[in-house]
Amino acid sequence: MAANVTRRGALSLGLAGAATVCALSLAACGSSSSGSSDTADSSEKSGYKVAMVISGPKNDGGWGQGHYESLKKAIDSHPKWEMLEPKENTASADAASAAQSYVDQDVDLIIAAGNEFVSAWGDVVAEAAESNPNVHFLMTNTDPATDLADYETLEKVETVQVNLKQTGALAGVVAGLMTNTGQIGFIGGMRLPTTLTKYAAYLAAAQKVNPKVEGHYNFDAGFTDASFGTNITNQWIASNNVDVMWGDASAVDNGARQALEEAGVDTHFDIAQPIDSVGSDNPSVVTSTVTDWMFGQAMDEIESGSFGNGNVIEANMDNGGVYLGSYSDNVSQEVQDKVKEYSEQIKGGSFLTDDEVDAVKSTF
Repeated sequence: MAANVTRRGALSLGLAGAATVCALSLAACGSSSSGSSDTADSSEKSGYKVAMVISGPKNDGGWGQGHYESLKKAIDSHPKWEMLEPKENTASADAASAAQSYVDQDVDLIIAAGNEFVSAWGDVVAEAAESNPNVHFLMTNTDPATDLADYETLEKVETVQVNLKQTGALAGVVAGLMTNTGQIGFIGGMRLPTTLTKYAAYLAAAQKVNPKVEGHYNFDAGFTDASFGTNITNQWIASNNVDVMWGDASAVDNGARQALEEAGVDTHFDIAQPIDSVGSDNPSVVTSTVTDWMFGQAMDEIESGSFGNGNVIEANMDNGGVYLGSYSDNVSQEVQDKVKEYSEQIKGGSFLTDDEVDAVKSTF
């Protein structure tokens, strides 16, 4: 991922704050020890606090809610931890002050829900390392080799990345098995490397289970205009007979679902993400690709004193960070059984190769 491209870059004209430039290598910017310096103190603490900063609302039905629900799940299994109320709808200009307010409270773990806050948090992280050494920072959807290359220290910093090939492949298998027309669609909020990988894996997997599948995509939808999703899905239904959709565009995905509902929920289907959205409120959703952002693992590392040094936590099918949610009644048992079979292959790495994903990428 390019260092200056963020998942929510379409929502603002720039990132506030500047990270302190570090001429050292990434490894040198972190501690040379195998764990954080507060190992002994962490093991003796009786309670911890965690807080999160989100660019949108926590119950947006997409990106923000996925993070919020992942954190609530982690809290439920970590009785020593208390979750503070997240800072919602945080603009880039307010990102640094939002993080600093939690630093001032000595919050043990501060989470950035996405890499849109990375540039603004550089100075906050550096200063906290000196003044509040018990504060730790976790940034999702972030590549430390690029996004954090300018950070002065990574001693108390980790990131979370999702296995996007697995996520896209799961959606693609469902799409390939559910489509009756062989025409599937995808809407992305921005032309981000992560979005391109998701779509490429989605189409490659769909074509693997159904060679007749053709894909239709838009990578410039933004993240807020639901009507865009409705309009483009209606166009694809009318002109290309698209009958299955998957998306990476938050509120825009909701608009796509509306178009599918109008076309008929018995024949037009949506695969939701990143939360389990099957239910009466979303009658076109047949299943969901769900992401658990692995906050519990970060909490465990803080308790043991091993958190930090720019470590990357991967959310994948092995650790429960990536999985398919529940199915609607529109998914037959036969299809569910086939999805289960293919899912085992995806998990084992034998279903889809990097070359197959890259071959799709080369077409756009």
